[in-house]
Amino acid sequence: MRSRRFWAGLVVVAVLGMFVFQPWAGADDVFGVVTNVLRVVQAQYWREVDAATLIRGALKGIMEALDDPYAQYLPPQNYDGFIQHTTGAYVGIGVGLEPHPNGVLITRVFRNSPAAKAGLKAGDIILFVEDTDTRHIGLSKLTELVRGKEGTAVSLSFYRGTVDTLQTIEVTRGAVVAPSAEWKIIEGNIGYIDIDIFGESLKDDIEEALKDLAGTKGLILDLRGCPGGLLDSLMDIAPFFVKEGPLMVEVSQGGQHAGIYSPGPGPDKPLVVLVNNGTASAAELLLGGIQDSKSGVVIGTRTFGKGVAQSVFSLGKELGGYKFTVVGYLTPLGREIDGIGLDPDVWVDDAGPEYLLPLAELISPFTTLKYGMTSEEVRKLQAALRVLGFFEGSTTKYFGPVTRRALIKFQHSEGLNADGVATFEVIEKINAKLIRAPILRDAQLAAAVEKILEMAR
Repeated sequence: MRSRRFWAGLVVVAVLGMFVFQPWAGADDVFGVVTNVLRVVQAQYWREVDAATLIRGALKGIMEALDDPYAQYLPPQNYDGFIQHTTGAYVGIGVGLEPHPNGVLITRVFRNSPAAKAGLKAGDIILFVEDTDTRHIGLSKLTELVRGKEGTAVSLSFYRGTVDTLQTIEVTRGAVVAPSAEWKIIEGNIGYIDIDIFGESLKDDIEEALKDLAGTKGLILDLRGCPGGLLDSLMDIAPFFVKEGPLMVEVSQGGQHAGIYSPGPGPDKPLVVLVNNGTASAAELLLGGIQDSKSGVVIGTRTFGKGVAQSVFSLGKELGGYKFTVVGYLTPLGREIDGIGLDPDVWVDDAGPEYLLPLAELISPFTTLKYGMTSEEVRKLQAALRVLGFFEGSTTKYFGPVTRRALIKFQHSEGLNADGVATFEVIEKINAKLIRAPILRDAQLAAAVEKILEMAR
C-alpha cells in the first residue's frame, strides 16, 4: 500500500513540475496563448503530431466557440464542395445526370458547356464512361469519372433513342457553371422562373429568362426550396424584381445599420413570388425587398428565417477554409428575418397528393384462381378483367369458360404463359394495371396563376 502511494505521489509531482517550468501568458494575449500551446504540444506531446493537424484542431475549436450555427471549419474536401455548391462552378462536361435502367440519363445540358459543344442533348443515355459500364456504378462514382482536370478528355459512349445509335465521342473537360434557374411559359401565357440557388450564373439566367418570357402576361418567381447563395448574385438580379428604393438593411459589427438599395426599375408586369419553409438566406432578402416595396405579391407559407450572411476564407489546399457570420439583415421596413422568417401576403398550404381508388377492387395475390372455382376473389378477377377490356358480361363468383378466355387474352397481351390460370405473377400484373397514380396538385402554383390573371385584367 505504501509503495502505491509513493509512486502516485511521484506522478503528481512530475505532472505539476511540467507546468511549473512553462512561461505564463496573459489572459488578454490570445495569439500568444494559442501559439504557446501549439508550440508546447508539438514539442512535448508523447506522439508525433504535425503542425497542420494542430492548426485544424485549433480552427475547429475557434469556430465552435463563436456560438454561431453557421460558423464552421471546412477541411479541404469540404471547402471545395461548399464553394462548388454555392457558386455552381466546377470542372467537368456540364450535364445534369440521373440513374436510368439502361445507363445514365442526361437530364439537361448546360449552356455553353463542353457537353453542349460536343453535341450531347437532354435525353441521351450514357452507357460507358471510358471502359466503365454505367449500369453497374452509382451516380457519385459516375460523377467522379466524368469530372477531372481542366483540358483533359473523357470518352463517352451514348445512344439517342435506340441502342443501335450508340456512338463514342471524346469531350474535353472545362470550367462549368451550373444553371441557377429554369424557366418556361405555363398556362394562361404566364412566365414561370424557378430559382434553384443564387449561384454565379444567376444574372445570366435571369436576363435570358426575362428575354424569353417578354411576351407573357405576368411572372411567377418560384423561390420555394431555394437555400440562398451568393449575395453578389442577389444584388445582380434585385433590379429586375424590386422597384427603385430600399432593398434591405445591413447590420454589422457594433450594431451599425446601413441601407442597401435597388436601382430598379423592378418588374414591368404583374409579379407573384412563391415561398415556403425551404426559402432561406438571399432568397428571403430578395423576398423582403419585394414585399416592402410592393413590387409583387407573395404566396405560400412562412420562410426558413436566415437573415445573416457568412464570409468564407481560404487557407490553401492543405488546410481548406472556414466561414462565420459577418453581417445580419433586416427588411427595408426593419422587419427581423433571422430565426423568424417572413410570412407571405397570401397564405396557401402546399396540398399533398390526392390518392385515387383503383379502377377495380384489388385481387388477393396469395391465392391461385383457375377453372371451376367459386369464390369472391373470382368475382374481383372478373371485374378487373372487365375494366381492362378483356371480360364481357356480368360478374359472378364462378370461374367458367368466359372468365378463362378473358384471362388467356390478358396473359397473351402481357407476354405471360397463356394457360388461363391466375397465379401470383398474373394477379400482380392485373393489380398493377388497376392502381392509379396519385394526382399531384400544386395548390400554391395554382393560386399564383389565378392571382396573375387577376392582376393582368
